[in-house]
Amino acid sequence: MTTTERRLALDVEPAVNSTVVMMTVLALAIDRGLTDFGDVLSLSLGPLVATFAAHLFATALKAVHADHALPSGRRLLGLTVHAAQYLLPGVMPLVVVAVVAATGFMGPLGPEESAHLTIDLSWVVLIALGAVGGWRALRRWWGVLLGAVGAFGVGLVVVLLRLVLEGG
Repeated sequence: MTTTERRLALDVEPAVNSTVVMMTVLALAIDRGLTDFGDVLSLSLGPLVATFAAHLFATALKAVHADHALPSGRRLLGLTVHAAQYLLPGVMPLVVVAVVAATGFMGPLGPEESAHLTIDLSWVVLIALGAVGGWRALRRWWGVLLGAVGAFGVGLVVVLLRLVLEGG
């Protein structure tokens, strides 16, 4: 087990990947219409669970190939903890949808509006993840700026996709 596997630290790559996947799926779903909050939750969480499972399976296969043996329980736990980071962006839509659906907070916010809010919040998270990744990569203020600008660009692609779909 490596030092990275022993400490529980946010890995920017899975967080960015799953955030972009969730944003893209929600952008496509908004164009096709959302009828209830269950749609928002299933479309937010479904791809994240699938990505988690695929990543865990792929890394377990990689471990079997590298070690020429099945991973130990401890190794499998480490792989599972790492893959679970693909689920982290799913916390935000759960909170948004639960608060909006249960309390009516923010007025008469419907499923489509909660999906828009989730995408907007995800964009902010994406920029923050880019800044963290830039800091980790370069340990300089301009690394933070480059990471944040790069993440902004990725978020912009998702927003443009949403605009193209809504306009078409």
